[in-house]
Amino acid sequence: MSEWKTTKLKEFVTLKRGYDLPHNKSREGNYPVITSTNIRDYHDEYKVDSPVVTVGRSGSIGKVQIVNKKAWPLNTTLYVKDSKGNNINFIYYFLQTMGLEQFNSGAGVPTLNRNHIGLLKIKIPDIKQQKKIANVLSTYDKLIENNNRRIEVLEQTAEEIYKEWFVRMRFPGYENTKFEKEIPEGWEVKKIGDIFNVSSSKRVYSSDYVESGIPFYRSKEVIKLSNGEAVSELLYISDNKYEEFKNKFGVPLRNDILITSVGTIGIPLLITDDNPFYFKDGNLTWIQSSLNPALSYYLYYWLKSDIGYRSLQMYTIGTSQSALTITNLKKLKILLPNETVLHEFNEFFKDLNMKNKYLNQKNQNLKKQRNLLLPRLMNGTIEVK
Repeated sequence: MSEWKTTKLKEFVTLKRGYDLPHNKSREGNYPVITSTNIRDYHDEYKVDSPVVTVGRSGSIGKVQIVNKKAWPLNTTLYVKDSKGNNINFIYYFLQTMGLEQFNSGAGVPTLNRNHIGLLKIKIPDIKQQKKIANVLSTYDKLIENNNRRIEVLEQTAEEIYKEWFVRMRFPGYENTKFEKEIPEGWEVKKIGDIFNVSSSKRVYSSDYVESGIPFYRSKEVIKLSNGEAVSELLYISDNKYEEFKNKFGVPLRNDILITSVGTIGIPLLITDDNPFYFKDGNLTWIQSSLNPALSYYLYYWLKSDIGYRSLQMYTIGTSQSALTITNLKKLKILLPNETVLHEFNEFFKDLNMKNKYLNQKNQNLKKQRNLLLPRLMNGTIEVK
């Protein structure tokens, strides 16, 4: 610890408030626009050179992000304007350990005051040790990023295969298949409600939330999971409440599909494991495709396709806030392939899904290892030689 010194955050880095950029002033480009939680979109101008480290300033405060491109940090963030000779990657990791979300200074909207947190006392190592620590942690993040790229390629492959077989109609054996009114012989059109049970969950009240227990998903969690992103700040219900719902009404199972049904319409999540969870009624619709698992993958990729998305939008109601009702979802018609094509499709996606799950599991393990190391490296408990 002799190489570590005590200082104030403002002497370690200079944080500056980000820049305004209303949606109507945003123009499509190559530079990320960073919000307090993620990348909103891409603009044709930038404000800060690469790399850009930000901290959530307003709304969702305290989240630390790094973007290795020139970027436009929004005014909902604080960004590192001056690293004061410190290693920028070390700064990124160090800020994550400070628990900045607890320093809310806003009366209504949560707000992080840079002058306030600038007075916080911290301990930091010399630049040589900073680089060593950052390199260790960066190794984990690079492996995670590589796996994420492989997962993305697998997903793109899956979507392209679906288009090739069921949009362009170049499925195995299509050359010798007769078509009648553009429908292959032996295929049929059915309503989703005639194939699957479509329903929602039972009402969960805020008084039902507990500190830990069974994860409770809303639309935002389902959207993140659908995009392959990690979910943080989960809500929970008790094991007893979950068992009550499970025994009386049933719960989502492997091969079931949840679909966002209010606001952001039509984002599907295929359940691929047996980990228990429950979900918010109204916001999400539950398609019990586990009752007909042979069609589960096919329905999932149909929902993700342009055809499926457009079909969902046609059955959406509401003006101020759009909604997809259970009744309307049941009415949606879908073209079903014959058993031979469906079997080949499922075999392909079972293999792809196994690869996907393997990479996701590797990432979970890497994140656990990194998160265990992070605080210990940052307080000097573990020294990097």
